[in-house]
Amino acid sequence: MQYLDKFPIWAVFVVMVVVVLVAAEIGFRIGIWLRDRGSDPGETRMTGPVVGGMLGLMGFLMAFSIGIAISQHGERKSMVVTEANAIGTAWLRAGFLDEPDSTSLRELLREYVEVRLEAAADIRKLPAVVARSEEIHGELWAIIEGNVRQGKNTATMATIVESINHVIDVHSLRLAAATMRLPRVLGIVLIAATILSFLLVGVASSSDRKRDNAAVVLFALAFIAVLMLMVDLDRPQEGFLTVGQTAMSDVLRQMTSLGQ
Repeated sequence: MQYLDKFPIWAVFVVMVVVVLVAAEIGFRIGIWLRDRGSDPGETRMTGPVVGGMLGLMGFLMAFSIGIAISQHGERKSMVVTEANAIGTAWLRAGFLDEPDSTSLRELLREYVEVRLEAAADIRKLPAVVARSEEIHGELWAIIEGNVRQGKNTATMATIVESINHVIDVHSLRLAAATMRLPRVLGIVLIAATILSFLLVGVASSSDRKRDNAAVVLFALAFIAVLMLMVDLDRPQEGFLTVGQTAMSDVLRQMTSLGQ
């Protein structure tokens, strides 16, 4: 649902509630018109089973979409821990290098953690953070490459090379996880089906020509709240269900304390 990213979640919630209530009112008026137009004012083809079938379809779509969103959210959280472990291991193994390479490698890794946390705090910084991260990759690899070229091609050096290479690999995996979103077409279908469902609810509620405003409003609030849950899960660092950065913060704290 990337097309909604420019709006805060609360604004999307309010607008969607208003839209579905308007759809229900339009459906109610359509139902009245159909009954007045028919040969038997008490009958219409827009019956309860039609509405029930549509709501059942909506339940399936929403369950399917929430499953995708929860899976993506879980993968993002997992990648934070994976990256923190990779950076922590690389930082410890950097101590095997001679000075000044050991200090230089550790300072670069500390900066790497800091810029990653900046992107998590403000998603708008992501392009700049990705660019700086890739620059740090090059600087880290240059230090390792320099040591290998000097003949320090030992088993210990191999473990350092492996850890730095893992940090670089995890960057691509975490970036892919962070940019995974619900398919655009799925979001469009969900919103369109939601509006259509409330239109049919309005038609069905016109059978006795009396509106049950309280019931419709409560149904709209609950229904759109579930829809907003998907929007929240689809935005990694916005809303109530953000991806925690505790693992990365812990690594930075350990670097700072051990580096003193």
